[in-house]
Amino acid sequence: MPRKTPEFRLGIDLGGTKIHIVVIDRKGRVVGSARTATKGERGYRIVVERIARTALEALDDADVKRKAVQVCGIGAPGPVDAAKGVLRMAPNLGWLDKPLARDLGKALGMRVVLGNDVNCGGLGEVAYGAAESAASAVAAFVGTGLGGAVIVDGRVVNGAHGYGGEIGHIPAPFGDAMCGCGMRGCLETVASKTGVLRMIRDAVAQGRKSRLDTAGTVKSSAIAKALADGCPVTKAAIDAMVDGLAWGLCAIGNVADPEVYVIGGGMAEVLGKPMLPRIAERMAATSNLYRRNRPRLVMASLGDDAVAIGAAVASGEAG
Repeated sequence: MPRKTPEFRLGIDLGGTKIHIVVIDRKGRVVGSARTATKGERGYRIVVERIARTALEALDDADVKRKAVQVCGIGAPGPVDAAKGVLRMAPNLGWLDKPLARDLGKALGMRVVLGNDVNCGGLGEVAYGAAESAASAVAAFVGTGLGGAVIVDGRVVNGAHGYGGEIGHIPAPFGDAMCGCGMRGCLETVASKTGVLRMIRDAVAQGRKSRLDTAGTVKSSAIAKALADGCPVTKAAIDAMVDGLAWGLCAIGNVADPEVYVIGGGMAEVLGKPMLPRIAERMAATSNLYRRNRPRLVMASLGDDAVAIGAAVASGEAG
C-alpha cells in the first residue's frame, strides 16, 4: 500500500554560507520559508542550533505547528552515510564524521533524514521541477564544483558509500590539474567554474589576452559577460567545460541510461538553454548511445529552493 504523503513537509538546505529552509504542501508548493547565514566558523554545535531555530521560523512562516511535522529532511554539502545519518565530510565547513541527523533531531524534537545536497537538488527537480515524473534522471549541477545525482523511480541512488552520482570526481582524460578532493584530473577540474577560471588563468599566464579580470572572487555572471563580449580565452575555456561535461554525462549515461538529464548550478544558469544543444552535440560525438538516441536535456527550474524541496521530499518518503 503506497505511503500517504504528509500534509506538510520540512526541508533544509545546509550550505557553506547559508541555511535555507522551506515548508511544502502535498503538491510541492512552498508555503513557508526562512533563511540565515550558516556561520560555520562558530563550530558544529552552534550551526546545529542555528538550523533548528531557522526551521522553527520556517514553520511559523507557513503557519504550521511544530507537532504537525514528524520528520524533516536536510541536504548537506558532502558525502553522507544516509542509513546512519552521518555527514562524512563537509570541506566547506571543516566537518568530519558528524552525526548530523541525530544531533539536529534532538534539537528539533523530530526524526531527521540526511542526504547529500546535490542528491536532494536532483530529487527536487524530479519530484516537482524540470524532470517532474521522469522514471529516471541524472542531474549535473555546474557551479563552483561539479555535483551529480542519479534518481531512479523517485529515489536517490546513494551507493554503498554515499558517493552515488559523484560525476565531478570521475577521473577524466583532460589533464592532471589538482582537484579540491586531493586527487588529480577529476572531471570537476574542467567542468566547473573553478575549472573554467583555472583554464583562463593558465592561458593568460602563457601570454594570451583575456577580457575577464580573474583577480579575487569572480562571479559566474562575469564569465558569461566575457563570453558574450567575444573573449577568445573565455570561449576556449567554456568550450572545454562543455566538452568535459558532455564526456561525463556519457560516462554516467552508459551505466544508468536515464530518461532525462537535468542541468543546473550557477555556471549553467548564466549560460542558459543555448548551452544544451552544444552539450547534446558533444554527447552524440562521444557515445554511440547518443549518436543513435538524442539525449533529453533540461535546465533545472527550482532555483535556490531545489535542495530544500528535495530534502522535504526525502523526508516524506521516510515518514
